[in-house]
Amino acid sequence: MNEVTDNGVALRSLIEQAGVTQADALAALNKGQAFPIAMSTWKAYLAAPGSVRRRACPDNVLAHARKTIGKAFRAN
Repeated sequence: MNEVTDNGVALRSLIEQAGVTQADALAALNKGQAFPIAMSTWKAYLAAPGSVRRRACPDNVLAHARKTIGKAFRAN
């Protein structure tokens, strides 16, 4: 298995593997959260590595995404 070291790239890959839109993935991630992630922040996490818009995706966001996005869409 090829290990990805950039959280933004890993997050994008997770969403693609789930076969959902970025908006649907964000909705699944934010469900039940006291402090939901804004769409603009989400898009910054998913921006291309060389993009000015790019923002580093924190480890805890990627870990939560792995728990929620995959489960939310595998059941369907």
